[in-house]
Amino acid sequence: MDLNELTKKVVMVSDQYEKNCNIKRDEDWYLLKLHEEMGELTQNYLSYTSRGRDRNQTKEELKKNIANEVADVLGQILLFANYHNIDIEKSMEDKWFKYLK
Repeated sequence: MDLNELTKKVVMVSDQYEKNCNIKRDEDWYLLKLHEEMGELTQNYLSYTSRGRDRNQTKEELKKNIANEVADVLGQILLFANYHNIDIEKSMEDKWFKYLK
């Protein structure tokens, strides 16, 4: 799946989330939600690395939680970029991949 297809699917899920939860996604929501998801990733990472409560979960469950939160963070980044008309591929080329030349 390419980045554009991934973004379209994430937007569809987010649209459904907005409708089901009766929330208003505005400019601030995208950034605030990204911070929320980063906090959840951090919390789960701390649990996985034995620096936070494990909530009676196995190492495998804790690792799965991290993977799920990484997906949430990526989804929120895609939503933020989409909302602000940011071309992620171009931004990566301009910022990161210029060092590969």
